[in-house]
Amino acid sequence: MSTLFLKCPCCHGSQYRTSHFDVSPWNPHGAKCIFCKSIMQVEGNSAVHAGQLIKTPTSLAHYS
Repeated sequence: MSTLFLKCPCCHGSQYRTSHFDVSPWNPHGAKCIFCKSIMQVEGNSAVHAGQLIKTPTSLAHYS
């Protein structure tokens, strides 16, 4: 299993918390920035995981 690097698109922080209550098609990892509460995004050098994020929302169709 590989490490997933997440970064905040608003404040560019890398510290986050995860919660199963925050999991959605737009936030498949349930990760939110601890500073500004924005949804975390996969960092650019984690290109391997970006394809997984695109496929994940279709498997979470029960949330829509």
